[in-house]
Amino acid sequence: MESFMDVQQKTLSRFAPFSRLPVEIRNQIWMISLGPRVVKWKRTDNQNTFEVPSKTLPLLSVNRESREAAFFYGEYQEVSADPRTMYFSPLIDYLLFDPGWIDLVGNTSSIRPDPIDKLLPEFSNIRNIMVHPNYTEERKKPTALFEKLSSLQQILVAADEKMIGAQRKHMVATVYDIDKYYVAMARSRNPDIIKPYIAVGCLGWVGPERHSMHHGSEDHRQLVAVFDKEDQLAEHAVLLREEEWKFQERFKHGRPRLVLNFRQQTGSSEHQSACGRSEPSVSQPPSYSELTNSPISDLKEAEINARNKRKRVAGESQTHLPANPRIDEELPEYAQII
Repeated sequence: MESFMDVQQKTLSRFAPFSRLPVEIRNQIWMISLGPRVVKWKRTDNQNTFEVPSKTLPLLSVNRESREAAFFYGEYQEVSADPRTMYFSPLIDYLLFDPGWIDLVGNTSSIRPDPIDKLLPEFSNIRNIMVHPNYTEERKKPTALFEKLSSLQQILVAADEKMIGAQRKHMVATVYDIDKYYVAMARSRNPDIIKPYIAVGCLGWVGPERHSMHHGSEDHRQLVAVFDKEDQLAEHAVLLREEEWKFQERFKHGRPRLVLNFRQQTGSSEHQSACGRSEPSVSQPPSYSELTNSPISDLKEAEINARNKRKRVAGESQTHLPANPRIDEELPEYAQII
């Protein structure tokens, strides 16, 4: 028989009357469901290589109507078919790449060619890009000529959310480099150019993966915040530290309590016989004065007797080593402390 929670989950996972909604409302729902993705691009062996996280376009596999709505509102185009078919929306997605930071002054004859030339004309209507930051202490200029992307609206400096506290100086300096590039260089070649919005874009994990230790082989980070001032980055770094502290506090006392509960269930009777009294509640740990009133030697002896008795009951016969003199490294039994 199904539980109430199972029935409720099945009920919430489906909206049966959706097909009976007006087509205008359904199309608005499909359009809102299209979120921006971060698509990595690099040149390898004179070929464009794209990296798109899998299962990030669910509308393509829901039904025929959702697929048609995704291609209509996102104008997705196929960018790669190997090892799987990958799509990119020049209107919604962000294209992340290395712009090739070079010195402001120097020999320009050996400069590598502009990588943007390899994207045109297919990406001529791209609106959003993300670039790797300039991690040096010197002012740089990009090899990629951003003004070739005439529909460009946003340029974000890619920053790992967990590293903005230590690297925010480089992020803000890169924003400055791009701004001066448009003012001093791009406008000298095209006086009518419109400078796009330039800021720092933080990439971070969302949902259950935010506090996960391992994230698999694919980078499913999303754009979680955009900042155009250094104090905003510093404030967000403080909020991240507070979030991590709260997450760690949830498990701060979890492991010792589990150990005590396990020892209570497996050896409470042995502890009582060794100490001659009942074991108190583990919710109230002993104070330092109570620890001082019990001789350390008695505590060691009681611990050895309890260990030997447990092993004899289990049928084990082996030489027992003395207890570790550093008792603060191993959690003592509360029943033995009193």
